[in-house]
Amino acid sequence: MVTLYGKNFVWMHLSRPSEEDILELAQNKDLHPLVADELVHPTFRPKVEHHDSHLYLILHVPKFDARDSSHGAEIDIVIGKDFFITTQYARVPALEEFIRVCETDKRRAKQYMTNTGELLYHLLSHVFANALQELEVLDKRITEMETKLFRDRRREFVEEISLLRREILDFRRTVQPQLSVLQSLEEEGKTFFGKHMRLYLSRIIGDYLRVWHILENHKETIEALRETNESLISLRTTEITKNLTIMAFITFPLTLLASLFGMNTVTFPIVGRPNDFWIIIGIMLAGIVGMFVFFRWKKWI
Repeated sequence: MVTLYGKNFVWMHLSRPSEEDILELAQNKDLHPLVADELVHPTFRPKVEHHDSHLYLILHVPKFDARDSSHGAEIDIVIGKDFFITTQYARVPALEEFIRVCETDKRRAKQYMTNTGELLYHLLSHVFANALQELEVLDKRITEMETKLFRDRRREFVEEISLLRREILDFRRTVQPQLSVLQSLEEEGKTFFGKHMRLYLSRIIGDYLRVWHILENHKETIEALRETNESLISLRTTEITKNLTIMAFITFPLTLLASLFGMNTVTFPIVGRPNDFWIIIGIMLAGIVGMFVFFRWKKWI
């Protein structure tokens, strides 16, 4: 457990807490039994609850990692007048980085840890700022994919585009439910912290909306790239099919003449005459040229 001291409160952070840790914490801080029960294990849905002496908040933070199929990591926050408790059940780099800053940078720690309300604001602001940074990385990858798609049209980028699309959808699935929680936090926060916190909590919702709008833009862009890639693949397949069909029709006279002159009959025109071989070759070439001229006239090639 990491313990940090603010101006008039204590911040306790637990990583993968055990039942004994939560039980001891609940007794010392007089936590509601339902809150203590939910702190033991991850919760599927984000929410905010206002109890008599504390506020309980569950958020899910997107984990931006193509190798990880999970949709996000959970942060549980319990806020009292003189304590601030955070728990994580899997690694949350944004939260761990914020804790490191508060441990090592005294100036920022003094700024962030004035009271529990402002600490909550700075923590959530840092989480959404980290999400924006991750979305910038994703934007660069989408731009690179767009460049490669139009530069090398003969390659198929189905797998690469599908991976990017999965990351965006997982990110979006994690972020989308948080809006209702943040709006509830804005209402409950006014009662718990006082009206002066309304501006801070409104700004958090603004940070969330920035993340959401960028994420929606990425989603539309990757969908457009997917459709473009499918169109290019379809066009390339159509061109190949057309070329093979043209080749088949151009060689049709050769096959027909070879079959005719291969018939086992008593008499056959041309066969047996002087230069009959070259006459037959000439007929074949004339057939090929005729088919080629026909296709050009029809503007099929």
